Amino acid sequence: MFAPSPLEVVETNFVRLAPSHLLLHGTTCHPWLQDRAYSLYELRDVLMDEGTPYDVRDAVWRDTIRAARLSQDWMVGALGLCMPALRSTARRACRGLSADGVEAVESAILSEVIHRVRTISLDYARMAWYLTRPAHRAALSVRRHELEAPIPTGDPGHQEDPDPGMQGSPDLLLVSAARVGVLSQAEARLIARTRLENVSLAEEAAELGVSYKALAKRRERAEARLVAAVSAGEVVIADALVRSQGLHEQRRELRLLVAGAGIRRNPLSHRPLPRAS
Repeated sequence: MFAPSPLEVVETNFVRLAPSHLLLHGTTCHPWLQDRAYSLYELRDVLMDEGTPYDVRDAVWRDTIRAARLSQDWMVGALGLCMPALRSTARRACRGLSADGVEAVESAILSEVIHRVRTISLDYARMAWYLTRPAHRAALSVRRHELEAPIPTGDPGHQEDPDPGMQGSPDLLLVSAARVGVLSQAEARLIARTRLENVSLAEEAAELGVSYKALAKRRERAEARLVAAVSAGEVVIADALVRSQGLHEQRRELRLLVAGAGIRRNPLSHRPLPRAS
């Protein structure tokens, strides 16, 4: 019997919670909606309908995100609301990967969306794109790493030296720095986006909802720390080619988030959440 994948765990808990806990009142959310209670499960179909105006979709997302920042139940709701897009991303990124590779990709997708839900500016239009597009990039990054990782042979405790041609790989160097704690995941992502993917600092600052100057300082400090760590031998490419405890811990925390939401009868926040009247 196969264990459910991270996306399947989220979807199961979303379907379980939505009818009784994840409710929004239609006209309170947006006048275009009917004057009645909607579950997020029903609203997911409304958002996917081509006839639904974009301002209605954004209104639903804003109410959902506000609640998700206060409650783990509603964070599961936010993930479930964009599940069709996340499944599409996962199908492309997981093609040909092992079960461990699929778990790594799906965990990266969910972690990225959770980060965006917590940090995205509610002033954005077409919010679904800003929530799911970064997850697509994260999934492809993990896929690339999974495909490039060496297959263990012989002694399982022995790690082959990485291909010399990979020594100059800047993306693997960033993975290594994040694995050993020299950079946070957010700092590694920032450097990769703005240095390797040619995304401007101004665009990244707008996506993150921070000022250009603050983001430039953040990158400057992170790059200085990275240069010092590489010079001191604290960061090497080989660190990117073995699974770290940090990655397993990240997956464990993600599973606890969605599994814990499924067994609670009441929202986790002490503050009121949007509910039907």
